[in-house]
Amino acid sequence: MNINTHQRLLALLALILFAPAPTVGVLLALSSQQGKTGAFLWAMAKIWLFVLPAFWYLFIQKQKFSLSPPRKGGIGIGLLVGLLMFFVIWLAFYFLGERAISPDEIRLRAQQFGLNKPFVYLLASLYWIFVNSLLEEYIFRFFLYRQIEIVLGKWQLLAVLLAGLLFTVHHSVVLSAYLPAFQNLLASFGVFSAGVIWSAMYARYRSIWIPFISHLWADIGVFSVGAYLIFIA
Repeated sequence: MNINTHQRLLALLALILFAPAPTVGVLLALSSQQGKTGAFLWAMAKIWLFVLPAFWYLFIQKQKFSLSPPRKGGIGIGLLVGLLMFFVIWLAFYFLGERAISPDEIRLRAQQFGLNKPFVYLLASLYWIFVNSLLEEYIFRFFLYRQIEIVLGKWQLLAVLLAGLLFTVHHSVVLSAYLPAFQNLLASFGVFSAGVIWSAMYARYRSIWIPFISHLWADIGVFSVGAYLIFIA
């Protein structure tokens, strides 16, 4: 990849403008229940997060529009890794969950956010599994990882680790609203591992659909454990 100084500066500016956006958006979302101002700020954060990176990519960095097709293969790898993550999540819960997670605490948090009704939880789960995970692949892999890669040049391993770290910071903030500190720490370790794996997948296959397949199955694991804790345990 032949990268000049101007391209690196544009990528660095993109990171400054957009890397904090997912976390800021979550903080605003958590405060949106405070009234119209919070809801407006949350909506603006969503526009900043999903619309402006596309504008930056197409019109500032002058790249071609792409649906990120998996031209280099990898669909089977994405599916295999996703299924492995699904089983690892359930195995971790089986061996650690009963000691590390209190179903009563999880049910209380679910009630606070209106997720204690099965139909609402199902709708929320479907959104996070099929929509939000794809949006995260778009912002964290397709956009932010590419910017890190441009800035760092040939230091691809470091780019993968930094992209995984950005992904983890975002989710740690999200999880802090639902989990106590120790549980959040454990979950964040898992998120970092997944973020690094998905960034490496994108670096190898150059398509968000490969990590998305894996991401989808990991989220199915997370939300199925959540359903067990809230409605069955």
